[in-house]
Amino acid sequence: PIRFEDNPAYLNFTGDGDECFYGEDIYVGYRWYDKRKMDVLFPFGHGLSYTCFAYKNLSVSEKKVTVEIENIGRVKGKEVVQLYVAPKTEGIFRPVRELKGFEKIELMPGETKTVTFSLDERSFAIWADGWKIPSGEYRIEVGSSSRDIRLSQTMLIEGESVPAAEWQKDSWYEDPLGLPSRESWEKLMGRAIPESRELQKGQFTMDSSCMEMKDHSFMMKIQYKVTEGIIAKNFDGKRDMSDPAFKMMLVCATDCPMRSVVISSSGAMPESVAKGMLLMANGKFIKGILAMIGK
Repeated sequence: PIRFEDNPAYLNFTGDGDECFYGEDIYVGYRWYDKRKMDVLFPFGHGLSYTCFAYKNLSVSEKKVTVEIENIGRVKGKEVVQLYVAPKTEGIFRPVRELKGFEKIELMPGETKTVTFSLDERSFAIWADGWKIPSGEYRIEVGSSSRDIRLSQTMLIEGESVPAAEWQKDSWYEDPLGLPSRESWEKLMGRAIPESRELQKGQFTMDSSCMEMKDHSFMMKIQYKVTEGIIAKNFDGKRDMSDPAFKMMLVCATDCPMRSVVISSSGAMPESVAKGMLLMANGKFIKGILAMIGK
């Protein structure tokens, strides 16, 4: 993206760390930027080369796509050939195009190679209470990026009639401008989405982090300070939260689940110790000590 604010996740992130809901749904990555026709710094699939490639002789059937790629430059080079399927079916919540295959090839100057892609039912299907293929026209596109389509052909697929969902009409997902509301997202999901809440003592699990528990547990406060000190050794002993690198490493170490700490510690944090600390954080101090010593 050109700006951080252009990222689709930016719309759904409150910024205070308390909650982030994934209301953008399928509109992530190139699917979002292409749907919004938004300018980007580097399109999905974009790459650079010291040579140039020509795409020619595209052939499309329901089962197979072939295209010839020629190196028309003066040096050897590699190209990542990409296959996209762009549905023309109206009224259904879908991206502008979807990547369905890619292949990297190397060509000498003047050399031509044929690239073959396979198509199957899933190349055209959407999920609507099961995988279904909407009838209609589909454009088969081959290119060097999602914004650099070199060749395309249209084909008619005889599938089935898939009506738009009741919630979809005039919703954010038909015309994604502005901010998707929680109400529209819940209609898409088909259920209410619970608000995030802060866990309290007695509710912590091995999926909870030191960061979440330190304000409720003296033991986790100690663990946080110990971790801070270990990381500071890589920064001349300085605990400087204004240093982005120090802050990133500290957050990574203290805001991951306790089970992840056990796995990544290479034995420095045995599971028995982690479970003991967890019991203490939940207010069970004696049981926590016993767990730490293997009782």
